[in-house]
Amino acid sequence: MSFDIPRPLYRFALVIGLLAILYLALTPAESVPGLGFDKANHLLAFLVLAWLADGGWPGRERAWKRWGWLLCYGAFIESMQYELPYRDASWFDLLADLLGLALYSGLKWRFPQWGIFPRLPPQPLPQTTGDA
Repeated sequence: MSFDIPRPLYRFALVIGLLAILYLALTPAESVPGLGFDKANHLLAFLVLAWLADGGWPGRERAWKRWGWLLCYGAFIESMQYELPYRDASWFDLLADLLGLALYSGLKWRFPQWGIFPRLPPQPLPQTTGDA
């Protein structure tokens, strides 16, 4: 089974995910919505963001850029939370973000047969002429 989702759809979903996470991270909350444990929420959110970013901009050569931008996004959220009186910033949140990215990469590497991981379309072979 393979998901052939168009890249623009991954990119659109990534933007929606980034905005939703930003909203949840910066609004006052009596209790943490989601899994009930803040670090697990971070890990799961960044695992999903990694999947969406990988689908929008696939390729091994782009991986460091994708993960770097997502970690910058996590650091941005933490810096914003630091300034808010009703939120707390934590280095452990950023560590959970990093673990979400690492978990995605590990799952993609270990279980490529699952078919849920984005991949580049096959490249055509170079045309050879009979002028050898």
